[in-house]
Amino acid sequence: MDILIFVIALSVLVLVHEFGHYIAAIKTGVKVEEFGLGLPPRIVGKKIGETIFSLNWLPIGGFCKLYGEDAEGKGDRAFNNKKPWQKLLVVLGGVLMNLVLAVTVFSLVYSILGVPTETKKVKIVGISEGSPAAVAGIKEDDWVVKVAETPVFSAKEMTEEVAKYKGQEVSLKVLKSESLKAVPAGRQVEREVKVFVRENPPEGEGGMGVAISNTEMVRIKWYEIHKGIGAGFREAYYWGKIIGGGVVGMISELFQGRVPKDVSGPIGMYQATSSIKESQGMLAVIHFFAIVSVNLAVVNVLPFPALDGGRIVFVIYEMIFRKRANQKFETAVNNFGMLVLLFLVFLITAGDVVRIFK
Repeated sequence: MDILIFVIALSVLVLVHEFGHYIAAIKTGVKVEEFGLGLPPRIVGKKIGETIFSLNWLPIGGFCKLYGEDAEGKGDRAFNNKKPWQKLLVVLGGVLMNLVLAVTVFSLVYSILGVPTETKKVKIVGISEGSPAAVAGIKEDDWVVKVAETPVFSAKEMTEEVAKYKGQEVSLKVLKSESLKAVPAGRQVEREVKVFVRENPPEGEGGMGVAISNTEMVRIKWYEIHKGIGAGFREAYYWGKIIGGGVVGMISELFQGRVPKDVSGPIGMYQATSSIKESQGMLAVIHFFAIVSVNLAVVNVLPFPALDGGRIVFVIYEMIFRKRANQKFETAVNNFGMLVLLFLVFLITAGDVVRIFK
């Protein structure tokens, strides 16, 4: 079942990307020869108008074949005979559709679960197994109101205060989540918890081994849908920045002759999908693939041959020099880029396999 969910979700993302190219091509007058679900060889195809809509054997992804895209085409319906700005729209159509999909999914998820809203309280949202916080009896959804005798109102304040007690035990004043909601502010009962703060914690855990936040998911009314949409745009921008920074780091490692450690291929993505579904449910899986959609948009816009960004480079060349690049040269560069990309996918997939065996 998990494999089916993964294949369907990934296929939807790729099809949405290719549909963006399709719509932009139709709007700019480019002939679309074939729009395929899955990758060849073809199982069945039906010609509607001038386009063949096909179902193919390899179940991941899809494609949009444009007339005159990789070879000389005749007439004004050929992609290579279109004006540079029209080519740019067609090439960017896939990236834009991935971003539209991500914003739409984020907006729906937040409209259902609530919009993240900053508060003046610090909430425990995660505890590492075997950490000092777990040993001390702190629970998820507890609220920390004081570190020693200092009130804390944000995650940053709490982090700074706790850092003063590295290698020591610190007293936290904690409220249970139920108490915070059910009991009036003046009558809430604080409990004191003593927690040891590690000087050299495991990577990613922090001194006490807790994840904290000062945001709450606040449910919205049906007529406040604009708040969910606003949160969707903010989420897409946030992940765009995170993924963009990660891509820069990955490229830096590749230039240094190292295979990036924190990059996953299809196997790693499948594992993440299965884990998220088991621990958090289908809504979280949908949210995860919205993040993957942002990832597809960011990666595809990179100025690398065979990617949309690589094609954009040739379009910009045409805009600047008022002439098209040599078609054979462009095709050769894109073919070489595809080989490099396939080799990178192989390396990343091999890394996923090694991690599984470890």
